[in-house]
Formats: sequence, C-alpha cells, structure tokens
Amino acid sequence: MRTPASLLFAVMVLASGCGSSDAGPAGDDSGGTSSAGASSGGGSTGGTGTVASCDGVTCSGHGECTLSDGSASCACAAGYRAVGVLCVAEDATDLCAGLVADQSPHPMTALAKPAVGLAVTDPEFGTTIRRLTDVGGSGVIKPMYSPTQAWNADESYLLLYEVGHGHLLYDGQTYEYVRDVAISPPDLEQVYWSTTEPDVLFWIRENELMRYRVSTDASEAIQTIDCDGQVTADSHAWISWDSDRLGLYCEDSGTAFIYELGSGTILGSAESAESAPMIGASGTLAYWDGGVYDETMNLVRGLDLASAGEHCSLGMLANGHDTYNLVQFDTGPGGSGVGSLVTFDMTDGTSRVVVGPDVGYPYPPSGTHLSAPIYQRPGWVFLSIVGELDGAGVLDQELVLADTNEGGAVCRIAHHRSQEAQDYWGEPHVTGSPSGTRAVFGSDWGGGESVDTYVVELPLFGG
Repeated sequence: MRTPASLLFAVMVLASGCGSSDAGPAGDDSGGTSSAGASSGGGSTGGTGTVASCDGVTCSGHGECTLSDGSASCACAAGYRAVGVLCVAEDATDLCAGLVADQSPHPMTALAKPAVGLAVTDPEFGTTIRRLTDVGGSGVIKPMYSPTQAWNADESYLLLYEVGHGHLLYDGQTYEYVRDVAISPPDLEQVYWSTTEPDVLFWIRENELMRYRVSTDASEAIQTIDCDGQVTADSHAWISWDSDRLGLYCEDSGTAFIYELGSGTILGSAESAESAPMIGASGTLAYWDGGVYDETMNLVRGLDLASAGEHCSLGMLANGHDTYNLVQFDTGPGGSGVGSLVTFDMTDGTSRVVVGPDVGYPYPPSGTHLSAPIYQRPGWVFLSIVGELDGAGVLDQELVLADTNEGGAVCRIAHHRSQEAQDYWGEPHVTGSPSGTRAVFGSDWGGGESVDTYVVELPLFGG
C-alpha cells in the first residue's frame, strides 16, 4: 500500500553518447500513463535524524560530542555552528564544509530504513538522509537519471519517475507528492526544467517542442522542429544552462543537430549513426561521438578518452569553460588518467583526475554515475558509486561530491545502501540540486524488494 503524500581524434574510441549500455531499459516507455487517483508514495518533511551515541562522532574536527537524553550533539568551537553531528564554519560557502574529506575507509554499518517523510543521520558521514517515497511491493520511484536535473530553477518542485506509471511531481521543499505529470517524452530522462522559469519544463512530442507549466498542469506545443518524424535526444545529456539549446536527432533523416529554442532554428547538423550531440552547459560546444563540436556541428577537437562509452555528465567550470566529466577505467591514448571522476576541459582538451588513483583514491569501483548540471555552483559534480556491496572500502556504496575547479574539494557524503536488487532500477542515479546543497538518489536499502527515493541534505542546505 503506497502512502500518499583533435590530434588524437583518429585513434580514439568512438561511440554514441556516453554510458550507452544502461541509459534506461528500452522496454520502459510508461511516461505519460498517469491515471486519476493513482497518487504515488510521498511524505511531508517530518522528524530529524538523531544519533544515539558519540561513538565515531568527530564533530568535523571542530567540536566535542555530548550525549543528552540519548541523543548525540556537537558543542562546536567558536566560529562554527552545529548541523546535526557536524560542525560547519559560520561563514562557510564550500559545499564540502564540515563533511568527510579524507581517503580512509569508513565501513558502512547497519542503519534502519526510515519511514517515509522521516530522516536519519548517516552513521559514517554525519549527513541527513530523508526518505521521500513509499512505493510498496516491488515498485520503483527514483530520480530520472544522474545527468538530468530533477529540481526546477528555484528548487520549489522536484520531478521523479515511477516505473510502469510515469513522471511524478513533488514539492521541492516539503517533499510532498503533488500530482502525476502527463508527459510522454521519447525516453523518460528527456525532460528539461527551465533554468530561469521555475514554472516551466520542456519536452519533445514527435517533432514538436512542448512546454509544460506547473501552474496550469498543461503542456502546449510551442515550436515544430524541422524533422519529418520522431525527434530524440541523448538521455545522458541535458539542456544548455541558459535553457536555449538542445542537442537532438531526427530519426527520419538520420541527422544530428543543435537546436536553438529561442529562435526555433537548427544551428548546425551532421549525418549521424543514430546519436544526438550532447550540448555543453554554455550552449556553444557539444560532445558527440568522442569529439568536441561547435554549435554548427563542426569538429573542434578530440578528447583523450580511453573509451567514449563510459558514464558521463556535462558541466561547467567557474571560468565558464564547458566540461565533460566521466568515469575512466583505462589510461587514454595520450595519457589522460584513470578515475571515478576525470574532468575534460572542452575548451582546450586538457584533463584532470579529480577522484582516482593519481590523487589518492582507489581504482574506480563499478556502478558509477555522475551528476554535473549544478548550474548555480559551476564545477561541482555528484557521484553515486556501487562497488562492493558491504560498503567496507573507500568509495564502496558511497555518494561523493567534488569540486572540479582547480584545487577544489572532494568529500564523501553518505552511503546510499542500494544493492541493485532490481538491476538497472536499483542503481542510485544520484542527482544534485541546482544549488548543490541537496541530492536525490534511489535505493533498495540493503537489497529490499522496492526502490524508493531519498534525499541527502548537506550542511549548507538552508544555511
């Protein structure tokens, strides 16, 4: 029962998009099948996570743990404030402030699944994890996909997906279920919140650009795209950060193209082997089949990729340079590094290992997904990593947050506890909010029958 509520280009491996092996099961096309009365699991914000012992509580190294009435808390040093069992600098702006930033094992320990709407404190990392849904049975409600933004521009709404049912709208602050959203994009991930208008999201219906407004609960066709037949996108891509450009593909003509929403025009196109370009955050560059292209679909440079088919997400540095962020298991032909997070600057082709052996982390565990459209905090990227299911090693079963700007911080924020009991649908697919202060993820919580959505709230959330 559900509770309501360039030079190297010739030698590089080319493939369509990134992580194309599991961009969502092709058989699940249930978007838009909402039905009256089929309200799905959700709950209001209620309760806070408490820790009943000071064992293992470090107060971020800036305070002392005290125990009162069976609940641990932190007495923080001057200049720091307590956020649960963490101590955060009063003037902190770093998203990793107060969080675990070491490279030591923090083995996952037992933690009871919270009731819907309630929160727990992660025993190893001290963050607040709140359960948002209670789908019941063997159902699945989870984020659409890591490279797709789940929150709207002001984080007042949150869009999730229920397998076999469709897209679901939640209040982005209270986490209460609002309604089913009757949209049917080509694939469940191909939904694009406007980055400037909180009321608006875009999606594609056949060859029409659709605009859905939350305030009216209705979609309207605003443009007809020059394609005789179905228009699709790459499910690993998102929209440009000004919400004006998309990378698309016309199935009828076999053409990949960059589309400008403001003018309703195709800026550039090329023949394609059934893949759309992935537009960069700036809208001036795109990633496509192993290379960087400009808005007219001319090749600008190649990237030193060991494989062009690994999980990825496009973002932007604080200096405005577009980035291609991916997990890389082998060294690139030109020497680019191995890591759970390797960041390529699409402007000049340089790369840097952010999370990987070169900087003290282990060889990339399996099951890594990346979320980079954190457009209010350029450079930040969230990772969800499955790895060993016991969560004993560094990065195993972890959610990680990294600043890909030069010298940026890396912190480990929670154990997601999902053991992929439902294979693809059991993958966490962490998705960071536009501000980077929260992230949603799916979890079967230790191999349970159902998969629900949880949110991890960082110290700067609401601070």
